[in-house]
Amino acid sequence: MELPGSGWEPVTVGESATEVFRRGDVFAKLCVAAGVPELRDERDRVEWLAGTGLPGAEVVDWVESFDGACLLTTALPGVAAADLPWSRPLSDSLAGVIRSLHEFPPEKCPFERRLRDVVSQAEDVVRRGAVNPDFLTDEWRRVRPEDLLARIHAELAEVPAADLVVCHGDACLPNVLFDPDTLECTGLIDLGRLGIADRHSDLALLQAQLDELHPGAAPTFFTTYGPTDPTRLAFYHLLDPLTWG
Repeated sequence: MELPGSGWEPVTVGESATEVFRRGDVFAKLCVAAGVPELRDERDRVEWLAGTGLPGAEVVDWVESFDGACLLTTALPGVAAADLPWSRPLSDSLAGVIRSLHEFPPEKCPFERRLRDVVSQAEDVVRRGAVNPDFLTDEWRRVRPEDLLARIHAELAEVPAADLVVCHGDACLPNVLFDPDTLECTGLIDLGRLGIADRHSDLALLQAQLDELHPGAAPTFFTTYGPTDPTRLAFYHLLDPLTWG
């Protein structure tokens, strides 16, 4: 798949499986043929979020051919939360935008991330031996992925489908942008996994990143966000890294 026109500059930050480029105020994501369904899903979610009033990009164009696809979206202003100095105002703003997403009426969201589908995705990644060790904690790297997956199966009964809200699906600090002066959220990005799911699937990722990058910051975030279930947080913290591969 080729980029439309010229003047594109590669974007090397992030961990997307697609190739990402920027030209002025437009981003382009390219994928090969096998990745078209996944990129199409992201396109649909970007379009949906743009109509909700929540901050996000807009779809500029979609180009598809036999050898892949290209998604063009507007480039959002702002700086990723991961690149800003941590502060209580930033923590409160982050908690506020995540809570706003989770409070959006779920019946208006056409996308789902059902737990059984996510577990099936983890089973496929583990079966293919494709678990990325970079996403695992030091403790989990000493355990066979098959045994980590067995923990997920054993704990499924403790996390029945509940707390279902509109989730980002990859709610990590690089995927939330803020105005660096006002700390107002300017956009949510990388929406390929957005859908109805347990709110703890988002919150577990944020807690893990805060614990890693800003020790002691998570309690402040959750004071603003609201109550959570530690059992669910631990479950989704383990499940997520098994789904990337």
